[in-house]
Amino acid sequence: MADVQRTRAAILALFADNVTGQISAQDLRDFMVTLMNTEFANEGDFWAQPSPNYVVTDKTGRGWMEYSQTAGEALNFGNVLYKTSVGFWKRADVNASTTLPGIAMAMDSYASNATTVQVLRLGVVYNSAWSVRWSEKIGKRIFLMSGLPGSLSDQLQVSVQVLGLYETNGVLRFDPSWAVGTLGV
Repeated sequence: MADVQRTRAAILALFADNVTGQISAQDLRDFMVTLMNTEFANEGDFWAQPSPNYVVTDKTGRGWMEYSQTAGEALNFGNVLYKTSVGFWKRADVNASTTLPGIAMAMDSYASNATTVQVLRLGVVYNSAWSVRWSEKIGKRIFLMSGLPGSLSDQLQVSVQVLGLYETNGVLRFDPSWAVGTLGV
């Protein structure tokens, strides 16, 4: 049987109360197809990397997202974040080594203590302001900025946290796992 994308209402109705145990393997496959279509450009291909071609709306991102997170302070779209030991997201500071684990990027603006925070852990981000700022930086590394928590820089910093590569016209391939370390500059 072919996998069928269902409405969210249909999925919720199906999974509301499974006391009779009637959820089939096909129902679960339909559930996965329904979820994947909203997050992935290539339906059915869970492992495909997001393409810059699919982030065309300003201030958007695609890839590994975490939803319903909590802000530890006021955040803005594109802020580079770290996760505190109590689970709050705050703007990352390159000068404090304790902020480097668990790097992500804010996908909107949020008030302090907001519980609807959406963060990108790995993927592509489009911000039209970067087109002007980094017009000559295509293919170059982007770093966590020193001295301004949560900000990005195209300049090598004293303490290095590579956040990704600037791909093209406002698109950053965000992958903060590439390099963490200290360089004498």
